Amino acid sequence: MAACPDFIKVWKDKYTIHSYQVDIKSKATLVALCQLMQESAWQHAEHLGLGFSHLREKNLIWVLARQLIKISSYPKWGDTIEVNTWPTGKDRLFCYRDFRIINPGGSIAAEATTTWFVIDLVARKPQKTALYYHLKLPEDMEIVFPNRLNKLEPLDSEDFTKLIQVSYGDLDMHKHVNNVRYVEWILNCLPFEFLSAHILREIEINYMSEASYQDEVSVSYEKKEKSNFFHRITRKRDNTEICRARTVWEETGG
Repeated sequence: MAACPDFIKVWKDKYTIHSYQVDIKSKATLVALCQLMQESAWQHAEHLGLGFSHLREKNLIWVLARQLIKISSYPKWGDTIEVNTWPTGKDRLFCYRDFRIINPGGSIAAEATTTWFVIDLVARKPQKTALYYHLKLPEDMEIVFPNRLNKLEPLDSEDFTKLIQVSYGDLDMHKHVNNVRYVEWILNCLPFEFLSAHILREIEINYMSEASYQDEVSVSYEKKEKSNFFHRITRKRDNTEICRARTVWEETGG
């Protein structure tokens, strides 16, 4: 049965885009949109009885594994947007959640799908959904993209690599690098001239491992085509690949 008596199928939050959430073109950054989607996901999970407070009682935490975001238009400074989010199912280990961001005029700004799992805080091992997920979803839950996300292919080579040392400000409440920080590192690795003349339309990310305080990580990319890149973040102390991504860009002319 449902985890709460007043089950809200699609969670909806309104957010105003502030000056500190925009880029040089006064448009919301991808990092800001990711943070808002994650905030709404946390709120809905709490409502469903599957949130941080509920899992922490069992010494468990949510971990984001995969993410795909497609952006049609970026909200501007001062816009009030609506973030919609809802769970779309589960299997033995993974749980799935989708998102839609609505512009002030009612058009779709972006859509996203995410894959999550839960780990035990002591053993750091994934837990079966049967242990913690007892929500029965309606059969008509919408799915924004037709297919579940798969593992991305590794880089064939590196066109550019940047070294970063993890600092205090990169960490989340579990003392590991916040997943949104990886997005920021991936985008900031690209040249200023390219970023100024292009707009990101699609990003897919695999989160594969963790980085901790003072870890040195390498952020690399390989340009596949004119507007397509593959990215990798590697933990240098043991050469562990902790993140893979691909990005698709559209030229704007600066």
